[in-house]
Parts: sequence; structure tokens; C-alpha cells
Amino acid sequence: MALAIKKTHGSYVETIDGAPPLKKLRLQTLAASAINRNKSKSKTTEKKLHVLSQLEPYFTSGTTDTIAGAGSCAIGDVGAGASTVVDANTSVTVVPASGAGPLLSSGQGQQTTTGSSSTTITGRSTKELLEVLVKITDEITYENVDLAELKEASTKIFQLYQLQDPDSDTSVRVKLLELLCGLGCECTTEQAVTLIIDYFMYLLRKETAQKVLAKGMMCLYRIGQRRGHLVPMSYNTQVAHLAKEQLRSGSTHTQKNAMLVIGNFSTRLESERHYVWKLAFYIDSQDSGVRAQALHALLTLGERGSKLPAVLYKRAVEAMKDDYECVRMEALRLVYVLGNCHPDHIIGSEGRGEQEDIRMIDAAFSKVCESLCDLSLQIRVLAAELLGGMTLVSREFLNQTLDKKLMSNLRRKRTAHERGARLVTSGEWSSGKRWADDAPQEHLDVRSISIIASGACGALIHGLEDEFLEVRTAAVASMCKLALSRPDFAVTSLDFLVDMFNDEIEDVRLKAIYSLTAIARHIVLREDQLEIMLSSLEDYSVDVREGLHLMLGACRVSTQTCLLMVVQKLLDVLAKYPQDRHSTYACMRKIGQKHSHLVMAVAQHLLYVHPFFETPERDVEDPAYLCVLILVFNAAEHLVPIISLLPTATHRHYAYLRDSMPHLVPQLPIEGASSSNGMVVQAAGKSANYLQMILNHIEEIFTMTDERVALLQTAQSNLQRLGAIDSDMYGTSNFLETFLAAQIQIEQMQRCTSTQRSRVPLKESLAALIRNCLKLQHTFSGLNYGDILQVKQLRLRACALHLVLVVRDRSQSALGPCQMLLQTAGDISAFIKANSKEDEEQQPMQLLSGPDVSISNGKASSLSHTTSANAQPDSFTRQLLSKLDAITDPKPGRVFREILPLVQHAPPLALPPANDKIRRCVANILEPCPLQSQDNVIKVTAGLIAAVPFVAEIDNLLESQKADMRIKIKYPDQHMHTVVPKMSDFKPIMTEQGEHETNVRLRTTILVSHSVWTEASLVEIQLCLAVRPGSELELCKPAKVLFAPKPVRRGI
Repeated sequence: MALAIKKTHGSYVETIDGAPPLKKLRLQTLAASAINRNKSKSKTTEKKLHVLSQLEPYFTSGTTDTIAGAGSCAIGDVGAGASTVVDANTSVTVVPASGAGPLLSSGQGQQTTTGSSSTTITGRSTKELLEVLVKITDEITYENVDLAELKEASTKIFQLYQLQDPDSDTSVRVKLLELLCGLGCECTTEQAVTLIIDYFMYLLRKETAQKVLAKGMMCLYRIGQRRGHLVPMSYNTQVAHLAKEQLRSGSTHTQKNAMLVIGNFSTRLESERHYVWKLAFYIDSQDSGVRAQALHALLTLGERGSKLPAVLYKRAVEAMKDDYECVRMEALRLVYVLGNCHPDHIIGSEGRGEQEDIRMIDAAFSKVCESLCDLSLQIRVLAAELLGGMTLVSREFLNQTLDKKLMSNLRRKRTAHERGARLVTSGEWSSGKRWADDAPQEHLDVRSISIIASGACGALIHGLEDEFLEVRTAAVASMCKLALSRPDFAVTSLDFLVDMFNDEIEDVRLKAIYSLTAIARHIVLREDQLEIMLSSLEDYSVDVREGLHLMLGACRVSTQTCLLMVVQKLLDVLAKYPQDRHSTYACMRKIGQKHSHLVMAVAQHLLYVHPFFETPERDVEDPAYLCVLILVFNAAEHLVPIISLLPTATHRHYAYLRDSMPHLVPQLPIEGASSSNGMVVQAAGKSANYLQMILNHIEEIFTMTDERVALLQTAQSNLQRLGAIDSDMYGTSNFLETFLAAQIQIEQMQRCTSTQRSRVPLKESLAALIRNCLKLQHTFSGLNYGDILQVKQLRLRACALHLVLVVRDRSQSALGPCQMLLQTAGDISAFIKANSKEDEEQQPMQLLSGPDVSISNGKASSLSHTTSANAQPDSFTRQLLSKLDAITDPKPGRVFREILPLVQHAPPLALPPANDKIRRCVANILEPCPLQSQDNVIKVTAGLIAAVPFVAEIDNLLESQKADMRIKIKYPDQHMHTVVPKMSDFKPIMTEQGEHETNVRLRTTILVSHSVWTEASLVEIQLCLAVRPGSELELCKPAKVLFAPKPVRRGI
């Protein structure tokens, strides 16, 4: 039975495959020691395939010799152009892979005697065999199995399958096919895949049970999905031909699975010649599942590159009227694909009367629009999503989607006035040859309506007014996509998008806000539209308010009145929601940049400048006044005469804001303001050259012997200053600065290992060195192979130095440092081996595909690729790994004696080359605000809980790092606890171009509690990464809040 479709874009395979998904076969990785590596191959094979030994009792004694002979032939060598098929009773025949004849030519005596106990399995043993097969399916684990093991296992299953009575229960054969399919899905070579496919084709050609045939087709389909790239072209043709033969089966389940195989295996040429028409024949099948699967198979052929003929359009349109939802959904997708594949193909209209020719993309667009009125929710959602991809539709049809008035009479016709004017100008009278040819034109036969031309009328309006939020959200997204490709449609659709701001569902409102932000460059807002938008600014949801701030900053307004409306509403909402000040400041900045002429006209009004009287100086810390200053200063950047309209006190305020908010206030020609940042901007192009100069000086410093540490510390401060000046170089310079700091620490501690009387450094110094290594590993992204290798080598040196110093100190246990050194050595050794293997595999592909451009582009890309290809471990790493590998009993004392000479005379590790793609994960805590937290004391009864809102922006955060994010709370008594934020609290930061890839906003509430304090004290809140137990890397400076737990009042 077909299952109901639950996913909107789910493959139709889920609706027809009643069986559970195939369990992936896994390989049990055993930790093999050096002795186990040298064991014989036969013992290893026996361990991997010991589960299949449970099948041995079911090979009867009468057929043991025959099976053994066949098995020995089956696992022999197979030629590259031939396929081997095994018969359990007779000989083995090798057939060329491209042969069109039968896969196996057997001699006489192939038929088995059903009644003979020596060649068949009884009913009791069949039941037992089924139980064993179920147990094997749950226990067997295969992965990365070599070819010999694969041949032996598949041959054993193949032989056992042939021993089954064709008239017995089909469950055993189905289970055997499932095991054989599992082997085929884990094959890694072309020879192994072709062997499994040969077995399947031979067994299915002899099979008559429909249940087994359906299972065999599904197994072939799964093999094609997992290992289709390993199947030769000739085998694709043979498998597709086998599936074509099964289309004539009487079982609908077999037919559906055969269509899956055809869609996955047939070649492009054969598909366009034969299989497209064969599948189109089954669109009219009596079974709904077969009809739907035929349409899905046609779509699969189109996705694989086959060109679907335009004549299928009418068949797909007829299928859209089917009674079953699954058929209508696949037909809708096919209409969409045909319309985009043949946009300019001309087809005739379906109505009577005036015949019109229409483009296929327009007709398909109208049919998709009609599906927005379907009874099924899934089809309406799919239709609303597909509309956004039909950007080649004509302007007339696109504009009709917003004209709901035409839905009262679904036809394209001239108005009564136009028809009357045409009759008068012609001067003709009724001829009487046609009955009622002058009848009132308002009463027309419904069948004369042009359905193709009128299907798009009001379609998007119906989608926006749908009762389900999924349809409304999809309709808003499609309207945005169409508006981006058609600026005139963006202006037309503006009113409808603004109306969606009043939707009852927050997600729909956000989608409408972000869609309007995306098309903002094509539109100018009117006063009536602004009234609706600004009314939504008081929404309780902070996401909606911030989205509106982003949208208002991206849009343009038409008049001064509109600008004053926007500014005044923003200030009113800011007074109601003070926590929105950051997004409000950014909104004011964008508004000022886009409306400099309008701001010039209202600047004195906003600043309360009187033409005759001097007004009092306003407080520069007032958020409303800050908003106005940010607006005016950013407008003055594009229109300098605004500066002459500003009062004198504003100039002093500009100097203060320029230093405190350089990202919000631009550089202006005002006296008294700092101009250093402007020179930095002009010299930003020289940052890369300056960074390279610093690296060259560091290389020269490494060659010196005296005063090397002092010079390296100077270079470290230069790198730190460069990152503070140029934000684009912050990640690269901070990475090199941290690397150099760790190198300086190693150099200073290395001197303590030279003599016995030298002072051992403190534990804090060793912990700082390990922390720097962890910071290099976990807080930076965009590293290439050379950068990662240098970081791992640096950590290896730090661990070796840590062990040596701890052993020489003799005041603490060395088991921990020794274990850390061994783990680090194993990690770097596995890393080097894995990348050397990848380079060997990718070298032929790189010669064919050209240079690697995945890391970056331009000059930096070639530099990074060269570094990745030529990076090799240094001599210290190679010698240390070889010594550790030679130690059989790695105890701290033994390891210390082996590595001490290497650590004492280790040369400095070179810095990696500059990589401008490196980014560092940093955070900025917005709430609690550092300015307001000192004034507002959080008072709570001791022992109870106080909720503190927490908002932070995290830049360059990878998806894998979200699970390691922690909020650390530190009390004045040095007591600390960490909070793990929920994954739903991380939301991407929205920009005018859409969601930011790596920048996220964390918004949550943290709970603070403590015992009684005598007075209010500061509690520090900080974001950090928990890279390992006990090691947390801080991402920002702590935010401090005043917390005062009061004693419990008694006697109330």
C-alpha cells in the first residue's frame, strides 16, 4: 500500500516503499596493535565474516561438493571487461559486460528436484533459516571490505538463494536479496559493483514471485543511488532493460520499483529515445501509485540531463486533474519543469471561440497558479513555492496574479465599451446569418472562456490570504523572487507585502519584512504605506522590531513628511524599548546615508535649533539625541553643506561620538575631531604589504642568537596593533600574533631545560602556553593545510616541553602531561597520513579539473594552494614521532629520557605564511549594557533567582562550535558556573542581502542567585568556548552587573 506523503518536497520513493529504510552496514573498527597488524589475511577475513558462518548448516550434504566447486570459480579473477555469474548446480560462464544476451549460459542438469531432500530446504529449515537471516541482518557489519571477502560473501548468499524452492515462502529470498543489496551498497570498486549487479540480474530473470521481483528492483535502485558512479555504461543499459521488462508485470508494486530503476539507471540517449515514451504510457494507468511513479520517473530523467519533449505538457495538465493528491503533486512538478525547459514553445489555447497561441511558460504559470486553489495543503504549498522559479513568464501574466477582480469571470475579453465602439465604427448591421450574433455580450457561455489565459488571475492574492501559514509564507517568498527579477512587479506587489505586516503569525510577518528588505532598491515608500509599517514597530517580538529597523534602513521615502514620520516613530519606540538602541542606531545611519537632501531640510527641526534664540545644549548620552546626531552626521557625509547648519555644541559632540562610535559616525571635515582613522582608511591597501614586512623581519630575528625574545615581542605588538587598525586583517594578524606569543613562551621555557639548576616556570605559564595552542586550534576558521599543520606542530612542541618541565620539577605527577603528549602525537601522525593519502587520490583529478580555488580567489588562492601542497613536518616533528613510535612501554620517565635531547636543541618553528581568509570567532555582549549596568542594581531576596536578559553578537561562528558555546558567570567570591544556551537561541544576523553565513545573535535569559551580601557587588558574565573539560576559551571581555541579594524579611 502506498503511504501518505508527509513532506512537501519529499521524493515519491517514500510514498511507495512500504519497507523500512535499508540499514547501513557498518564496519566494527578494532584497535589493532603492532602484533595484530602482522597477522595473516585469512584470520582477518574470518573475523569480519564470522556471522555468515551461521549459514553453513543450511548447505545440505548432497550439494556441498557442487557448491564448493562453484564457489571456487566464483571468487576467481574477473576480467575488467567481463562479468562472472555463478550457478550453484552447474558450471560458471564468463560473459562480456557489453553482451546483450543472457548473463549465464548453463549446461544440462540445472533444474533442481523439488522433492529431493539433498538439493532443497524443507519447510522447517526454511523457518529456521529465516530466523538466522534476521539475526545476521542485525549483527553483520561490513565496510571497506576488500574484493576477495566481498566475492566470498556474495557468492555464499547467491548459492543459498538458488537452493530455495521457487514455490516456498518468499520471505527467505527477500531477506537474501536484502543482504546482497547491503554488500552492493558498500562496494568501493567497479569490479565489485558489477559482480553484485550480475547476481541480481541473473536471479531476477529466473524469478517469478512478484514480491521478490519488487524487492529486487528496489535493491537495484538503492545500489544505483549509493554506487551509481561506479556502474559502467553497459550495465546501466542492461539494468534499465531488465526494469523495462518488469513494467509488464501484473504487480503494481513491481511496476513502481521498476520505474525507479529506469529513472536511476537509463542513459540519456536511451531515455530520450525509448523510456520517456514508455513511462508516458503509464501516466494513464489504473493504479494511482503507478501514475504518480511514472511522472516521478520522468522528472528524474529530466534531472539527470534528459530533455523531456514538449508534447508531454498536455499529458501533465490532464494529470493535474487526477483525484489522488500524489498524482497531482508530481504532475504539478512536471508542468513546472516543462515550462522552464521549453519557455518559448507555442501551444494552442483550450477554449472555444477565438483561438490564441500562447507560450508554454505562460501556460504552465497559469496552471501552477490554478493549483493554489487545490484542496490539498501540500499542493498549495508546492504551487506557491514553484511560482518563484518561473521568472521567464510574460509581464501580463505576472501582473494578473495580483488582480483579483478578474476572478469573477475567468476569461480574456474586450470590455462592453470596446465592443460597442468597434460595432459603431464598423457601420455594420446584424446580418441575421448567425443566430443571436447581436445578443448582449455579458451573457457568454462559460465553455468559451480561455482557461489558460485566466488561470493566473489573483493567484498570489489567494496564496497570501490562505488559512495556512505555510502557504502564506511560500507565497511571500515567491513574490519576493519574482519582484527581484522584475522591478516593475516589485512596485506593484509593494502594497500586498506591506499588508502582510499585519499577519497574525510572527514567522509570516518576518518573512514579509525580509522580502521587502530584499526588494527595497526597486521601491519608494509612500505615506499610507509607512503608516502600516510604523504601526508594526510596537510589536512585542524583538525579532520583528529589528527586522523593521533593517527594512526601514534599506528603503527610501518620498517626502519630508515621511522622513519625519519615520524618525519620530523610531524615537517613540526607542523610549518604550530601550534595548533596541543598537538596531535603531544602525537604522538611523542607513536612513541618513540614503536621504541626505531630505535630512538637510529637517535637520534644524530635529535638533531644535531656533532661528533667534540659543537653545540649551542637549545631553550627549540621551539615546534619542544620539539617534538624531547619527542621522545628521551620516547625511552630512554625502551632503557637506549640512555641517554649516549645525550648532556649535554639535561639533564638540561629533568629536566625542567619532571616538566612541566610529562604526556609526563617519569622518567629516569638522575641526577638533580626530582624523587618524581617516588616514588609516586611506592606507588600508598597504596593510598586506606591512604584514609581509613584519613576517620578513621575524624570519630575520629567528636567525639571531642574542636578544631574540625582545625583538619578537616588538613584532608581536606590531601585529596586535595592525589587527586593531585594519578590521579586514584582524583574523590574519591575530592568528600570527597568537602563534608568535606561543613561540616566545616556548623559547623562554626552553632555556629552563638546558641546566639542572634552572628555575622551573610556574604552572600559570604552562597553562597559558597550552591555552594559546588551544586558541589557535579552535577559535580560528579558514585555515588551510599548511596553517593547521603548523598549529599541530606547535602544540606538539608545547606538550613535549610541558612533560619535560613537569618531570624535572618532580613536584607533580607526569602521567597527565605524558598522556597528552601521546594523544597529540597520534593526532598529528593521523593528520599527516590522511592528508598524504588525499593528495595521492586528488592529484589525477586536479590535473583534469585545473587549479584549486576552494580556499580563496586571486593571488591569495594560489598562495594558499601552494602552501597546502608543499607543507611538510619539520625535522623536530619527524624525529619526535619516530622516537615515540619506537617506545613499547610509554611511561613518563622513559618518554622523558627519549625526548629530552630533542626538546633542548629544538630549532624555532617558522610562522605560517599570511592567509587573508583566516577569521577569528569573537563575541560582543550587548545586554547587559556596560553603561547602564553600573547604575541599575539587580535586587533579589537571597536564595531566590533573578532573570537577567542576555544578548550577544558572535562573529565567524561555525555550526560545529554552537554546541561548545558556554555562558560563564563569575561571582565576587570566585564561585563560577556555566550555562549551556539552547540551539534555538542562536539566530543568524539578517542583512540587506539576507542571512549572514557565520555571524549569529545569541538571545537568552540567564539566572543569577546567591546567598546574602552586605552590599551590591559586580557579577561578571562572559561568553566562552568549552573546547575540552576544564579548558574554556574566552571570546570577549566580561560584562559586569551589580547584584545585591537581600536578606529575607521576617515577621510579615
